[in-house]
Amino acid sequence: MLDKKIAQKIADEVMNTLGYNINVMNKNAIIIGSGSPERLGTFHETAMCAIRNCITCEVTEVESKKLRGVKPGINMPIVDKAGAVIGVVGITGDPDEVRNIGKLVKMSAELIIEQQETMNRFYSHRNDKEIFLNSLISDQRTISEEEIVDWGERIGYNMESHRVAIILNFGTDHQIPEKGNLEKILNQIKLSDSHLKDDISSVMSGGFILVFKTLKKTEPWEIEKSINTYLEAVISSEDAKNMQCFVGSYYLGIKGYVKSYGDAYGMYRSGVYKKDQYVYFSHHHYFWRLFNQLDKETYALAVEPYIRKIQAYFGKGTDEAMITMRKIFDYHFHFEQVASDLFVHKNTVIFRKKKMEECLGFQLKCSGNDNLLFMIILNHYEKLKKIKDQPIR
Repeated sequence: MLDKKIAQKIADEVMNTLGYNINVMNKNAIIIGSGSPERLGTFHETAMCAIRNCITCEVTEVESKKLRGVKPGINMPIVDKAGAVIGVVGITGDPDEVRNIGKLVKMSAELIIEQQETMNRFYSHRNDKEIFLNSLISDQRTISEEEIVDWGERIGYNMESHRVAIILNFGTDHQIPEKGNLEKILNQIKLSDSHLKDDISSVMSGGFILVFKTLKKTEPWEIEKSINTYLEAVISSEDAKNMQCFVGSYYLGIKGYVKSYGDAYGMYRSGVYKKDQYVYFSHHHYFWRLFNQLDKETYALAVEPYIRKIQAYFGKGTDEAMITMRKIFDYHFHFEQVASDLFVHKNTVIFRKKKMEECLGFQLKCSGNDNLLFMIILNHYEKLKKIKDQPIR
């Protein structure tokens, strides 16, 4: 496809290289790219002749005066891979002078278009893959499992393959890296022979990399062996220093993707990190399962009363207090990092923590049984916040 953006790119790049004025016309012979801005949007009569007959048309000084919107020069059809004429590129000047570089200009124009189409296909595939991946992990799908399978196979994935979700979380001292840095890491991962074409991967908006890793064996110990081998091959020693990896269990079918991702994301959000460990398998960690499996009555009688108490205690400052507590757990009680993240003083973080402890009636430390209760309270509060206007009864 030849649009105005590509056409102007052709005109600019060829002109900068060769020094001649260039016009680019679309398939209707309208000038959509030019070194002479005043000619944009005008009809080029000779270009129409080149399009209709798929031939190079030369125009002399004398002939140009008899034609509409035409200057002396050479006009060559731009042909796509299918052999269809999609436009015309013209060089302004005496045909005898510009004839020898005509083929070069035509080749340059077609090369630029081909490169642009390749990039468009790349970004289209990447966007399609990201949308597909988000649909795959959504527990509120609007399409059927059959449609998911067809969609995956269209973009090159065998949906009968066994896969588990891997969340790769990078960053020095739990600082979330920029998306561009995550893209670079993912590109390096994809260069490894251990990252297969059937592995589904993307940088997610939550600030981490998600990989659905293809497996041959699905027993828990086999998953551990396979994933550890994979990580050793695809993650550099430098990146490994700042990485936590959360691996979901294997589940059958399309619904299994949601469950496996839920495993990995549950661990990622629960803050199970330890200094001497960077890979976490869901069958070794159960906090997230405890949170997910508590029944409604338990929430209503044991968890939500604490939330009401916190809301009554902090009033309009409830969200601020809960966000601070989330950061405290995310950064493992490193108050300086929490303060930096929230743009407040360290003493403010400590003060909010003490106020929360006064409200709850128990202390929150780097480790302790009360932390588990508060994490359940915090996670449930955040879940309710996501539901618009959800009342706590």
